[in-house]
Amino acid sequence: MPYKFPVLAAAILIAPGAVLAQDAPTAQAERVSMTRAIEAAQAQFDGGVLEAEIETEDGALIYEIDMVKGSDVYEVTVDSQSGEVLSQSEERLTGFLSGLFQEDELQAAGEARENLMKALTDLEAADGTRIEELSLEEEDGRMIYEIELTDASGEREVMIDAATGEMVADED
Repeated sequence: MPYKFPVLAAAILIAPGAVLAQDAPTAQAERVSMTRAIEAAQAQFDGGVLEAEIETEDGALIYEIDMVKGSDVYEVTVDSQSGEVLSQSEERLTGFLSGLFQEDELQAAGEARENLMKALTDLEAADGTRIEELSLEEEDGRMIYEIELTDASGEREVMIDAATGEMVADED
């Protein structure tokens, strides 16, 4: 009988971790894809994507998507579980913000909409692939979406030509 207490104590200490470990993959599996989050944002606001990432805000997992229409930049927040747009706000390109995005980035994002969505859909078609972040950047004279994702091989980065939607080799 002297072993009852340590065994009971160990079970009490280990059980919450096992429950949390079981819940974590379920929560990940229930997360909508980056493609679906962007589609929801574009349904509310017809624009091109400059940046998108999944992050925690006030304890909730959300997608934060920076979109452009003309020269106006909007930040759209999408719930990662439901895929519903939670908020959108217009960011004026003045002061600090004017240095974040160049005119060519704004134009390229607007023109790359279909190419980006096809590339994201193709990437997420592979089982277990989750896009975590993407950003539009100028590299070697062309506009490239740098995409951070997690797949069966682990975390990796791929680059998509904004003009063609084709994957490009990392030239580093």
